[in-house]
Amino acid sequence: MVSSARNSGGKPETMVAYASRHIRAALAKGDIKPGGRISPNALAEEFGLSHIPVREALASLAATGYVVHHRGRGYFARELSPEDLDDICQWREVTEREAYRLAVPRLTDGDIAHMRDLVERMSRLLAPEDRFAYVELDREFHFTCFRRVGSQRLLTMLDYLWDSAQPYATLEPTGSGHSHAEHVDLLALLVSGETDAVIDGMRRHRRTCLAHAGSWEQGPDQSRR
Repeated sequence: MVSSARNSGGKPETMVAYASRHIRAALAKGDIKPGGRISPNALAEEFGLSHIPVREALASLAATGYVVHHRGRGYFARELSPEDLDDICQWREVTEREAYRLAVPRLTDGDIAHMRDLVERMSRLLAPEDRFAYVELDREFHFTCFRRVGSQRLLTMLDYLWDSAQPYATLEPTGSGHSHAEHVDLLALLVSGETDAVIDGMRRHRRTCLAHAGSWEQGPDQSRR
């Protein structure tokens, strides 16, 4: 079965893929907070789908670690401990170090222009209320580099690592001024092609981002419905 929706490539997507994409977006935005119960029936109504593709999407997301299924209780958004966040940071560092080493020499003038435009757009989204929009552009900035490696396996791994921590980066509204200053510096290093300096700058930037993610503390009510 195919829905009338289309993915980012303009191709029709299955109803399961449609549901999965929207659930992942809700998790990333913090609409479904860490630890929050996920109601398949409520999501089916929201998406205009039957409960079957929604349940299939949740089962798939549980298998890949985006959500947790407790037998007899249902589905819940995954919660991350400080140790989990540190583990994500460690594997991002390992994976991204090699990604930048391969990507930086391959960046095109078009890539640089795109990243420069992203930095300009980010400069207008530094207020706490713009945090989610800022984080989305932040991600596109880095993935512009990662895509230049030319490996879908790499992108899949990095998507998972970034998705895992993103709810914690956006749940607590905060200004993005310090992060933006780091992006300005990173852009200058990317323009100059200084691969080792980019890797070193990203190590500091990554730690800053995940330190913010780890500072968020859950409130008493984490349910979506």
